[in-house]
Amino acid sequence: MATLDNTIGLLFQAVVISAALYGAGCLQAWFYFRTYLRRDSVRIKSLVTFVIVCDTCQQAILTACAYSYLITNFANRAILNHVFSTLIIEIYFSNFIALAVQLFYCYRVYRVSNGSWLASIFLALLGVGSFVALFVYTTQALKISTFTELATLKTLSMSCNIAAAVTDALISAFLVYYLYISKTGFEKTDDLINRLIAFAFNTGLPTSICALLACISINVWPDTFIYIFWFLLQGRFYTNTLLVSLNTRDYLRSITAPGTFQEFPLSGQPSAHLSHREAIAIRIDTTCASRRDFDLKMQHPSENDSTRE
Repeated sequence: MATLDNTIGLLFQAVVISAALYGAGCLQAWFYFRTYLRRDSVRIKSLVTFVIVCDTCQQAILTACAYSYLITNFANRAILNHVFSTLIIEIYFSNFIALAVQLFYCYRVYRVSNGSWLASIFLALLGVGSFVALFVYTTQALKISTFTELATLKTLSMSCNIAAAVTDALISAFLVYYLYISKTGFEKTDDLINRLIAFAFNTGLPTSICALLACISINVWPDTFIYIFWFLLQGRFYTNTLLVSLNTRDYLRSITAPGTFQEFPLSGQPSAHLSHREAIAIRIDTTCASRRDFDLKMQHPSENDSTRE
């Protein structure tokens, strides 16, 4: 049953949580430009700028929407079923953020897979399809004036959420797979790859969960704003996961050791234009690894003999 708590109350909570995530995104953006302004390519810096601008516009529009409901129309219960255009327009910005981030991750799949166009194009088509579906939904929703009418787009809304969840999950799965098959058997290298796998897995997790929860909510509680609550947070998570993945590159470099290395350029920059400082270097210290194996055998000769027997 629809109440003020599970309708306008949830919209207010979405604005508050979105503002907190927006602040975290701005902090991440400040750190990114402070650290990588002269190190990353123009394309990556343009991507970050584009995402932050869209994120700012979305947050401003969402705040204006909440102001219209809670301040301008204070105590006007008749307005609660009315859909303000600002609530719908902000979806456009979230959609552009999602497409930009997903295409960036598709290019990352291409780099990590050593140039597998098939996988990258497949994922890119899924991302574009998800973008088109949400664009159609938003355009149709702008023609609607009440939430009762908005419920008629339930099937299209579910399709958008499912498409977004599947796209994000598959991008993470492909990244995890290609990183996993890149393991060499050397401890330091495999430890770093395991860290990259964890980052890749977490990349699509928040947005996929939001999309699935929005899809479930619109079926279980169609008269409430629970599904809108989850939907409004997706754009923030896309922004933050992108910036976190870019800002952790120096940390990942710091845990590598001297030696030979393989490069997995997570910035999306072609390897031909990457310097040592502009790629995540997965260093394979074969000498140290072999030495450790030899030392272990010398320390536990009886165990090695018993294993051979």
